[in-house]
Formats: sequence, structure tokens, C-alpha cells
Amino acid sequence: MTRIFCCLPICLKYFALLLISIVVVSCASPPPTKVELDSAQHQQKLAALQQWQIKGKFGFRSPEQKQSANLSWLQNSDDYQLSLSTILGTSILSLQGNPQWASLKADDETYNGASASELIWQMTGWTIPVEQLPTWIKGQSLKSDKVALSEQGWITELQPTCINCRGWILRFTDYQAVENYWLPHKIKLTHKKNSVDVTIKINSWETN
Repeated sequence: MTRIFCCLPICLKYFALLLISIVVVSCASPPPTKVELDSAQHQQKLAALQQWQIKGKFGFRSPEQKQSANLSWLQNSDDYQLSLSTILGTSILSLQGNPQWASLKADDETYNGASASELIWQMTGWTIPVEQLPTWIKGQSLKSDKVALSEQGWITELQPTCINCRGWILRFTDYQAVENYWLPHKIKLTHKKNSVDVTIKINSWETN
């Protein structure tokens, strides 16, 4: 009996160490998934994604203005519906259209025009390249855009060269797998000449 009681503290010590080891192993995070995309195939796949919806946060900052809002964007081929609202749910503006036409509703008034970017600028003073956003939001580049790629194969920085969007630099972060796509969840647009920053933080993606 004396020998058994003398060994008991040692047994408890090793049992405690074993228990701690099990807890540490069970709490350890799994290794991150290694992603290696063929960038050309990835871009082709994004180009084929024509129906999607995002919800998240929108931020605009310039020397004259600062605005934050809830964002909802529904894209169906070339047609889009964009709405911005306050934290309390009050509508700031809603915009719908396609590459040839746009209609903006704000303050119970509706305004129509050929350019969504011009309508938003006229009504809010915000400079935003709306026409290109359905492409860029997905992390997809236009033909003439200059891009920087991550080691995973997706775009991290984009510099557009189209006439009405020169001067902008876009940075894409927080890519996540959404069904069969790798999509950005944070996009920052910066126009240094105009001292404008636009931030889109995406909380949820839906793809069809």
C-alpha cells in the first residue's frame, strides 16, 4: 500500500501533463488553406459570374464630406440595383440602371440620366466610378487595367486607365471562398488628386 501511495503523485503529475497536451492540441487552429489560382482562369470565372448580391458597409471621404452607410447591391447581368441607407434604416439613395441608363431616387425625388456616376455627383457631390464597379467589386479587372497579383493568384491592386476612371487606385483585401469563387470582402478606392477615399466592406456575398 505504501508503494502505491508513493507513486500516486507521480501518476497525477503525468496525467495532468497529458490532459494539458490534449487541450492545447484541441484548441490549436488548423493550418490555413493554401490557395494557388491560375489568374487567367480565375478572371474568366469571375467574368462568367453575372448574377450576384452583396450586403455590407459603404464609406465615402473627401475634404468636404464624410459619409458612412449600409450597402446593398443586386447585379443581374447588366442591370443593377444599389441602395444606401443609414444605420437606422433610413434611405439615403437608391440607384438602378445599366451601362446605358440610370435612375436615382433621393429625398423623394427621382432623377434619370445616361450616367450613374454623373447622377450621384450631381445629387451628392460624391465622385464614384459607378459604371465600372460591377466588374471591380468581384475582384475582376477590365482589359486595359493595370493589376498587381498576390501569390494566390487574385488581384490585390488595380489601376484603371479608362477615360472616366483615371486617377483611381483600387486595393482588394480579405478574399474568402464563396461557393466556387474566391471573392474580395474589402475594397478601397483612392483618388489622390481629388483626395477621395471610397471603402466597400462586404459582409455577405450571394452568387447565382
